[in-house]
Amino acid sequence: MKVKIPMVVASNRMLDTHSHGGAYLVFAAEQYRFAKGLTGAEVAALFERYGVSKFIMDSFELFHIESEQNMIAAVDDFIERKKCTVQDSQDFSAAVSL
Repeated sequence: MKVKIPMVVASNRMLDTHSHGGAYLVFAAEQYRFAKGLTGAEVAALFERYGVSKFIMDSFELFHIESEQNMIAAVDDFIERKKCTVQDSQDFSAAVSL
């Protein structure tokens, strides 16, 4: 059975919450939300902007045996690396257009 989970997954995409990875993604998003004091909408926007859902799913085999704190730290590191990449490309685009 597939259900829509707009809080975690981009709009109109389906997530099989009966799979181990799908269930873990929901768990990870909720843990991240509580740890950071964010709303579900804020987590969804953050995960969508930086591709965090894919990162979590790709790292499921490691994350599901680690502590929640390690997963949250890894997500924070991933987001920071993505922010630097986005900022670098914006800086480059601005310099080129001068």
